[in-house]
Amino acid sequence: MADMLTIGTNATNTFKRALDVTSHNVANIGTEGYNRQRAEILSDAPGNASVGFHGGGSRIGTVQRMYADFIQSQLVDANSQRSRYSEQLSVAKQLEGVVAGNDAGIQDFMQRLFDSFHNLANNPTSSTARQQVISESNNMESMLSNMSGVLSETQIQTNAQIENIVLQVNEQLTSIQAINQEVANSTNYGGQPPNDLLDQRDEAIKQFGALMDIKTFKQPDGRIEIYTADGRYPLLNDNVRTNLSASYSDYKNEQKMEVYIDLSGNQKMISDSVQGGQLGGLLDFRNNMLDKSMNELGVALNGLVASVNWQHYQGFDLNGDPGQDFYQPLTVNANERLTNTGVEDGTNIKVSFNPLYNPSTPVQGTNPPFDPAAVAPAANAQPPTYGDKQTNFQTAMAEIGNFKAREYELTFIAVSNSYEVRDYKTGEVLNDAAGNPISVSLGAPDNGVKNIDGLQFDFSVALVPDDGDQFIVKPHQEILNNFNTILDAPEKLASRGQSSQDTNNDGVLTDEVPAAAAYGDNVNMANIASLQSKKILYSDQNGNPSETILGGYSKMATNVGMYVSGTQIQLTAQENVFNQVNDRREAYSGVNLDEEAANLLRFQQAYQASAQIIQTSQSLFQSLLGAVRL
Repeated sequence: MADMLTIGTNATNTFKRALDVTSHNVANIGTEGYNRQRAEILSDAPGNASVGFHGGGSRIGTVQRMYADFIQSQLVDANSQRSRYSEQLSVAKQLEGVVAGNDAGIQDFMQRLFDSFHNLANNPTSSTARQQVISESNNMESMLSNMSGVLSETQIQTNAQIENIVLQVNEQLTSIQAINQEVANSTNYGGQPPNDLLDQRDEAIKQFGALMDIKTFKQPDGRIEIYTADGRYPLLNDNVRTNLSASYSDYKNEQKMEVYIDLSGNQKMISDSVQGGQLGGLLDFRNNMLDKSMNELGVALNGLVASVNWQHYQGFDLNGDPGQDFYQPLTVNANERLTNTGVEDGTNIKVSFNPLYNPSTPVQGTNPPFDPAAVAPAANAQPPTYGDKQTNFQTAMAEIGNFKAREYELTFIAVSNSYEVRDYKTGEVLNDAAGNPISVSLGAPDNGVKNIDGLQFDFSVALVPDDGDQFIVKPHQEILNNFNTILDAPEKLASRGQSSQDTNNDGVLTDEVPAAAAYGDNVNMANIASLQSKKILYSDQNGNPSETILGGYSKMATNVGMYVSGTQIQLTAQENVFNQVNDRREAYSGVNLDEEAANLLRFQQAYQASAQIIQTSQSLFQSLLGAVRL
């Protein structure tokens, strides 16, 4: 009878534990990241009696966690990508309306500016039409100033978001580190696995993945190690946390927040290693939409400034004087890297639009076509002949077509006494038309000055750098801050063209000294107005421009729209992937109330039956005691 009592007692304990596990499942149906648990009921070891082996009842072997590691890994990755595109879309839509809006946007102001050029071409002596040109240009300047402010605020907001997410990353790492230690302690003690702790850690890792993409590796002692998604940098290794930080980039005045990791006391920038999560979405938005759209918009604006200025040089104003600068010509300085050791801080490195400078030929005159210092053209300072003037104009227009929507990184190489030129975004060394790496030698043949992508890079007055010193320059972003209408006198608008008088009676005008056409002539203003429909930007390998100024803007607006649309498509796709993986996890690991209700009933009945075994055992034992008393 003792064996029967033991079996009954063990059985009640077994089904009591099974009821506890089932109740725990029901209680956690709403707990995020909870994995259903199941009591593994095993037959107890048989005993050896005189009549042979017989059963010993049942026992709980373990409480199994219904968990699939590969499903959880897929869920973390899908959640990371979903968070990335959600964050990316949110900030991209904010910017889309600013830089690519059709209502009262850049395109509208450009169109109104060219309309005023056309109106003046039709009424070249009208003071009202002349004032309208200046007013529309000033209006565009004000609009660009406002837009520049909004873009700056967007950059500040993006920096703040990056900084905030990095703080959350460190907090999440601290939480995972603490759970990791508890898991390791429980595992070392043996016995039942710490299922609830494991669920908490998996949910924390999932939330961490929503901040940035990661890779995880399980260790024999139950701990999890976490690395960046490319596997290059440890975030939690041997349960030692590596702190991240958000700091401005190494370049002075860039005001761009980057992500750094502390490796043995050295700060290593790892922004390129972050591709997913909210952090990856913000970094992608900044690099592939904010900066890219600003550079592409800058190409259109620099194209407008340079082409209008150079066409304006070709004409003569109401007083018969040659056209001066309509807009402030592009001139920007470089920004130094804070780790540089040389004395040059970048202020003596200048990038400008100076298409006719050739260091191998003597400098002529004092106007922009000939002076490497790019001073403003003096009154009546003209090339020797009208043919020279036309040639200079065509050269300038060809260089405008070479503008590229990129930023430049300049590295001084002491052994060659030259500056290496790279694309700052991609890190690639730029090549010339022949496929050779571009560099600017401080001695012959460049003498510190070279045209690259239509822009003049001038190191001729720069102070002595040290080997490896680096600088960056962003000419097509600077124009957003420096767009400035400097012609403010309506009578100085050079609407008149070249005089058609053939003074030497040779039948051609190209050898004539530049001179103003008759009062009321509109040829040059008509040429300025025609820049609206003339392809001058983004020349192909054969030197043929493919876009107008407005087309250059439209290219930027189209790319912005495609970025937003592509992000929306990616978000929809990733949401579908996440939902599918989550549904798969729920089917395998989630709590099913119908199933748990059935288990409750089944285990309750089994518990009652086990109690009946004990009661029967006790009754039989009492009967035996009664027989003995008789």
